[in-house]
Amino acid sequence: LNNDFLAQNGNRYIGLVKIVFVPSYKEIFWKQGGTILDAARDAGVYLDSVCGGVGKCGKCKVRIVSGEANALAPEELAQIPVREQAQGFRLACRARLLSSGTVFVPERTVLKGQATRKEFTPRKIALDPAVRTYSLTRSKDSVAPAITPEGLKASIEKASGAGDLSIDEEVRKELLSLPKVAASGLTASVWMDHEVIRVQTGARAGAYGVALDIGTTTLALYLVDLGSGKLLASSSATNPQTIFGEDIMSRIAYSVNHPGDGVKKMQHEVVEVINTMIHQVASDKGITPLDVVDMTVVGNTVMHHIFLGLAPDRLGFWPFTPTVQTSVNVKARDLGIDMLQSANVHVLPVEAGFVGADNVAVLIAEEPYARDEISLVIDIGTNGELALGNRSRLLSCSCATGPALEGAQIAFGMRAAPGAIERVSIKPETLEVDYKAIGNKGWKSEGSPAKFKPVGICGSGILDAIAALYRASIIRKNGAFSKSLNTPRLRKGTKGQQEFVLAWADETPINQDIVITQRDVRQIQLAKAAIHAGCRIMMNRLNVSAPDRLIIAGAFGMHIDKEKALAIGLLPECDPEHISFVGNAAGHGAYLALLNRGKREEADRIARWTEHIELATEASFQKEFIKGLDFPDPK
Repeated sequence: LNNDFLAQNGNRYIGLVKIVFVPSYKEIFWKQGGTILDAARDAGVYLDSVCGGVGKCGKCKVRIVSGEANALAPEELAQIPVREQAQGFRLACRARLLSSGTVFVPERTVLKGQATRKEFTPRKIALDPAVRTYSLTRSKDSVAPAITPEGLKASIEKASGAGDLSIDEEVRKELLSLPKVAASGLTASVWMDHEVIRVQTGARAGAYGVALDIGTTTLALYLVDLGSGKLLASSSATNPQTIFGEDIMSRIAYSVNHPGDGVKKMQHEVVEVINTMIHQVASDKGITPLDVVDMTVVGNTVMHHIFLGLAPDRLGFWPFTPTVQTSVNVKARDLGIDMLQSANVHVLPVEAGFVGADNVAVLIAEEPYARDEISLVIDIGTNGELALGNRSRLLSCSCATGPALEGAQIAFGMRAAPGAIERVSIKPETLEVDYKAIGNKGWKSEGSPAKFKPVGICGSGILDAIAALYRASIIRKNGAFSKSLNTPRLRKGTKGQQEFVLAWADETPINQDIVITQRDVRQIQLAKAAIHAGCRIMMNRLNVSAPDRLIIAGAFGMHIDKEKALAIGLLPECDPEHISFVGNAAGHGAYLALLNRGKREEADRIARWTEHIELATEASFQKEFIKGLDFPDPK
């Protein structure tokens, strides 16, 4: 039933209620007793829901203006102040309208934030793309031959030296509309010397491919000229699946709780955005999506499965078994990707468990297996992936850093967007705070006009703040706030926990003090302890005390201060001079696999050669994790 029909006949349909969301005034007829969060998703009103709608994060707060609703759930009683309860505030994931009504969505609840640019510096590689084009000509005075599949195959095999060619089913159909070979000849595109995926009349120049990195939070797409290897354009976008939950476990939970259509919805959301990105970069370079003839895709195991339309449910419980681990080639038309429909989309292999195709891509980009020295590669993101070793042996593992490092699960956390505090400094003598917000040129203390007042704090700002709090002895080695300091900035919050004020309400447009709470500190401690445990277990396995080189991959890594990351123990002890930041190494690996088919074979080989460690089964994990909770001794 569509909304227009129901608007005229709604009273005849018992069990449906009309919900109007303001200030957007989007409306939907929804099943009576269904959650406001689910109704909002279908209405195109995207609410922040870090936990995936299980009542834990408190980010999906809305106010019911009119309409009868269910009683407050225990999660709401615990997370919504009594004063706000009286005003009608509810958690959208727990509130259910029993009659038609209006729901107000506060600005802070709207899912927003610009996507982090995921960049890398492309390195030269021998060009050997999976798709090659061949010009097929005939002499001008010859009679135009009819085009048949057999004749086409023979001509291409003669021009390319390839044998045993097949022709894509769509190309076979198109041949019917090309009854004769034009005087200008034909241009054929062949995939992996095996399959004809396109035939065009005349001599055609230019073949393009896209490399795609599907991150839990951010998508990154790169348009590449397959003839020259040049990176032509790039695009980043927030992964729309964040409406189903901020981290991979929330996405798995959504799939489990919505059997059948859960994965389809998440796949549809991400494919829609991918198509928008393809149209954008193609338009920018004056080509059409149909000129894109090849695609490589990487992502962690959960993102990999959802993209392919595979339920990630088995990854939610021991032994965390992927449905497929090998590389996969799928027709673009079968995935709904807007590019040449007969093109093949190559998805790189996953290693095991949560160590996915993105980690394999990082490895083929950085090649620690081609070196003698011990390299530690840390891809910091919502799902942390680690690799340690050299040409003799290579280990890998994944650790649940959680979305805290990207601003989620933090009281005033947000994605990197204008107004997010990204740098923090605290004077130990006075405990006064200085900060810089994204979008502003200078720090608050510099007195320059602020284009954006602070509205929250992003991941790099949280790390800066924690390091500054520790350096100023506001938090102790165990992460607890000091109780002996005399400053109005350190206080007990409304929920009874200690908190420290970074920005006073009159400095912000949200009329609230922006604070770092004791729980926020604990969230960062949990994330860094997970990384510490993974690193230590791998180093113990290889009997090394420290790596010779430390490589930080991931867009988030480009925004952190390595000295401060070392100071709070986010990174293992290492000479700062031996630490390098390589940007989006996963995207770089996808780019290399797009240009060189040997890299695809290398990815398959390395994925099977690398030894995967499942931290959950390691006897020493708990001990190393607890060690990693404390902050290092100041130096």
